[in-house]
Amino acid sequence: MTDSFLSNLIGKPVKIVCKDPVEGGHIPVLVLREFSPLGIVGEGAAQHFFPWTEVVEVSGCPEIPAGQELALAVFAESEP
Repeated sequence: MTDSFLSNLIGKPVKIVCKDPVEGGHIPVLVLREFSPLGIVGEGAAQHFFPWTEVVEVSGCPEIPAGQELALAVFAESEP
């Protein structure tokens, strides 16, 4: 993984896969805040540091256009 790859993902949603997952085995999609030679910092409900010794993969996630998540929620709960 190169620094330019991670630089392009700062401020965007990412999926992080770790050797020993935290939070009951599921790491939600987080916004990449920063990276260093020690690891990466992702932010969701709170910031979390992931050391490189635990990180297996970092990949970008497609963003949901603003407002669309609300529209999807409305249609998902509507009755036929």
